[in-house]
Amino acid sequence: MNDSLHHFLIRVKEERGATMITVLFFLFCLGSLLSILLFLEQTDYLKMKMQHTADLITKGARAAGKWEYVDTNGDKQIRLFATTEEAERRDADIIRGAREEAGILWRLNRPNLERTSDEVSVINQKGERPYLYLQGIYHLEVKVEKNIPVFWDELFVKMNRVSQSGVYE
Repeated sequence: MNDSLHHFLIRVKEERGATMITVLFFLFCLGSLLSILLFLEQTDYLKMKMQHTADLITKGARAAGKWEYVDTNGDKQIRLFATTEEAERRDADIIRGAREEAGILWRLNRPNLERTSDEVSVINQKGERPYLYLQGIYHLEVKVEKNIPVFWDELFVKMNRVSQSGVYE
């Protein structure tokens, strides 16, 4: 019995180096997996915040600039106005122009995105295309640039999210 114990201890001494390498490899793989998961979660969280902000702005802009009226044929019509001045020229009763409301909502929500990002920008109405207002559509694109840590380095990530809200029947 003593001989088998002695043989076992000698074998453990021989295997100790190989076991250490295996443990280090396992820990490295586990750390890599954790780093990748954290990267994915950070990007998903940022995308969620971007989409929430874009949806909030488009729906608020649509609600503020929407005007419902009855035309000469007796049909109900819906129109989206970009500015309050434009609505006043048409004697429309709106809260505020869609573009004006989007500007206010962007100023209120921008710090939330800037706190977690390097650069944030927004494009309204695909560069202010008037035909979108005539169609009753408010379109917004939010762009974010951010450095996200991965392993011992950082990855530069550019993301964009689009939201479109209309005054459809």
